[in-house]
Amino acid sequence: MTDLTAEAAIPCRRCGAPSRHAHEAVDRNRCVSEDHFAYRRCTSCEVVWLPEVPDDLASYYPGDYHEFLAAAQLPHAAAVEAFRLALITDRVQPGAMVEVGPSQGVFAFAAQASGFSVTGLEMDLACCRHLTEVVGIKAINTAEPERVLTTLPASRAIVMWHVIEHVPDPWALIAAAARNLARGGVLALATPNPGSLQYRIFGGRWVHLDAPRHLTLIPLAALQDEGRKHGLDLVLATGADPVGRDCDAMGWERSVTSAPALRADPRFVHTIGRALTAVARPLERRGLRGSTYTAILQKTS
Repeated sequence: MTDLTAEAAIPCRRCGAPSRHAHEAVDRNRCVSEDHFAYRRCTSCEVVWLPEVPDDLASYYPGDYHEFLAAAQLPHAAAVEAFRLALITDRVQPGAMVEVGPSQGVFAFAAQASGFSVTGLEMDLACCRHLTEVVGIKAINTAEPERVLTTLPASRAIVMWHVIEHVPDPWALIAAAARNLARGGVLALATPNPGSLQYRIFGGRWVHLDAPRHLTLIPLAALQDEGRKHGLDLVLATGADPVGRDCDAMGWERSVTSAPALRADPRFVHTIGRALTAVARPLERRGLRGSTYTAILQKTS
């Protein structure tokens, strides 16, 4: 790989401002390879991104990346999604919904059960088969959701739960989502927070960096600004939702373990993680400094 650690004026892919080296990282979570990945940070909008994406990025998503549930397990699992679903139904009535990256389809199942007609845009073919045959939603196999969105009817909701950090061009995806949404529709997403306390402490070994699968980390302010450019107003941002709290605990627990960080660990590691979580919680609740955030943007024009 080209050495990107030099402080050359590599422009930000979002705003064009100069960037600086942020840190190097390896695949600590799954240890697919021993390669090093050099992330950069924009000096203006503070977006963090990976300039050189591996040609074999698909190989960093091993066969056990998605864990499929049987049909009988879905109703119980979907109950956990009630909070996320309420964020959407508080603002729009059920109708057409697109989920980008639905994976095993737990949220899609919950949304369809509440009256939404869900279409999933998913790059993994096995996931698409599962979504169609087990979850019972329409699934489109694609690695270019921004292109497919231009071909779909207007949606009342588009959701991306921990997906936007994986896509090569998140800015094109946000623009395409805005164009697809009906007036008053909502874009809901969750993503790792580069303004978090954990990212400041752990840097390249932070479990939610997940190099090289996470290509872009978007500060909330940059997301808000990008949404405004396309007629989307930020109406809610939180890091204190149930999934966010679980991500906080996972961040403290798994960022201090040795690689591979996602392996099964002895009980004492969980004990350390819970202790760090309890100590850090008051700090993380101040000023949206948790490990992830959930945001709702609504189309107003």
